[in-house]
Amino acid sequence: MDWVLSDHRQSAGSLGAERTQAPARRGLASMRDLAGVGRYSAAGLGALALMCALAGGGLLLAAAIGLSESGVAEGGWLLGCGLVSAALAAVAAGLSLAAERLDRSIIGADFALVTLHGRAGEVIQLEHADGPRAHLPDDAFAGQGLFDRVLVPDRPAFLNALSAATAGANPAESLCEVRLRCEAEGAAPDFVWMEMRCLPAGEERARVLWRDIHVAKLQAEADHVARAEAERANLAKSRFLAAMSHELRTPLNTILGFSELLATDTDQRIDPRRKEDYARIIHESGQHLLGVVNDILDLSRVEAGAYELSFEAVDVPQLVDGCVEMIALDAARRSIKVTSILPARLPRPMADARAVRQMVLNLLSNAVKFSEHGGHVEVNVSAQNGVLGIAVRDAGAGMTADELARLGEPFYQTGDAERRARGSGLGLAVVRALVQLHDGAFDVASTVGGGTTVTVSLPVKRSPSVLQSVVAPFSRAGEDDVMRAPATGLAGTGLAGLAGLAGEGRRFA
Repeated sequence: MDWVLSDHRQSAGSLGAERTQAPARRGLASMRDLAGVGRYSAAGLGALALMCALAGGGLLLAAAIGLSESGVAEGGWLLGCGLVSAALAAVAAGLSLAAERLDRSIIGADFALVTLHGRAGEVIQLEHADGPRAHLPDDAFAGQGLFDRVLVPDRPAFLNALSAATAGANPAESLCEVRLRCEAEGAAPDFVWMEMRCLPAGEERARVLWRDIHVAKLQAEADHVARAEAERANLAKSRFLAAMSHELRTPLNTILGFSELLATDTDQRIDPRRKEDYARIIHESGQHLLGVVNDILDLSRVEAGAYELSFEAVDVPQLVDGCVEMIALDAARRSIKVTSILPARLPRPMADARAVRQMVLNLLSNAVKFSEHGGHVEVNVSAQNGVLGIAVRDAGAGMTADELARLGEPFYQTGDAERRARGSGLGLAVVRALVQLHDGAFDVASTVGGGTTVTVSLPVKRSPSVLQSVVAPFSRAGEDDVMRAPATGLAGTGLAGLAGLAGEGRRFA
């Protein structure tokens, strides 16, 4: 077999070919545009083909079949291998270049940093950096600089991921999230959340692709907190509705039941004294129901921002004495002594007198309701460092740590069934809400068997701007169009009845 070729890079003579200017014959592939034509043996042509493969191209080949049968198999096989090898080499080089460009494109788009690490986790090289380098200085990318900036709780995960990658483990198993101390300017946090994807890099090295996930991490944490808060609020609402239904249904059933007995006693079979007892039970149940409804309304107004505070200089001694007189009847029924300790000179705090009266009444009512027969309740008023304190102490059963932790939850009651039956579990919830409206403090100290002391602290003075900021949110259509919460327990009851109702609530001690 004879072959005709054109060499644009070197002379054919170097391969032992005989140069000729002979025209193309029948059966010969003619290439008239070639600079030179040579005739080669099969062995020489095979060697040339292999050189073509190694050189990556540069030779144009043309073949004609039928000129010679000598060396066809050997020369054709070598030539075919050379051509295929050249084609594969070109394709492989192209694919490698495309893959490298794709990798660089992906890294540049998705990863802020690419670092090369040794077996001990040290940084060997910073291969890629985009943006502000996660607010890291230059010394973070040398030696153990990155490791030193990983927060201590995250260092085990950092080292485990690098160790897995340097050992040639699955890259999917070498993915973790760590916090790096940063040196960002302004109000940025003192650390940044980063995702590190560790890939084996050979020779016990690891390539780490760093992704900034700080914003996404904070958003996920905020979503988790919001979801938990929503679940707690939904659970609290369900408990509130269930407890409220019970507190309303119980006195209503009592009122309806005993009133039905009186209404159907047409033949006067019920003893007159028993009728008086029935009437008293109906009256007390009605008072209890009114107190529950008023507490619910007050609590809902406070939470909805519709409870208006009308600030004035409050005469605290006079207010406390009035509350003690109102609670005295209920206390006398159970032989409970109520006393007050009032200093000779007390400042008049700027507060809502109606709200302060409700706080004191609720605290006294709870103390009396949950004190043992023949107990003692004490009110102590003091002023110090611009703060007025009103403390109500009893010598009741006290509270456990678990009960103290739930203090202030609406409808929550402590103690046994007998004590829980005395209140609705709303009294202290209302007190705490009113104290918060006054920017005050609410504190409870209690020991099991040692009684309870509930202290309300209110600021004595307030700036005009604070007074305006408190009143303004409750305004509706105009200055005079303001919703005013009714005084708890005053509508439709006498003072004696109010004394037992104004502080309907659970036991705090």
